[in-house]
Amino acid sequence: MTKLRYLWAHHRIASIGFTVALIAALFFSVSFVRRAIYWSDSAHHRQIPEPWMTPGYIARSWHLPIPEVEAILRIENSRALVGSGRPTLDRIATATNQSVEALLDRLAAGLPAATAPQDADAPQ
Repeated sequence: MTKLRYLWAHHRIASIGFTVALIAALFFSVSFVRRAIYWSDSAHHRQIPEPWMTPGYIARSWHLPIPEVEAILRIENSRALVGSGRPTLDRIATATNQSVEALLDRLAAGLPAATAPQDADAPQ
């Protein structure tokens, strides 16, 4: 404990900087591990699209770039389309005056076709 008191008394700014850096590293490490565990679960791969999902979530689940999912939905820049908030399929449908079912049908038809080239390249 005397070493910590010495550091605090003589190197206060460095001690504060080190503590902040340590907290930031811990935060980003926990965030990384949490996402790695979530996306390594096979239940999150190729999920059937639902109205609460965003194009980004669908893209990650199906291992596609976001612009490709937006192309299947026939939209550009889903974030700008819905304004503030998360660009869920429900909000995208409202912004484009379409039904959610129409977007889900497009995704059901387009996602397997978009991943077919990836599946062909995968080792057997």
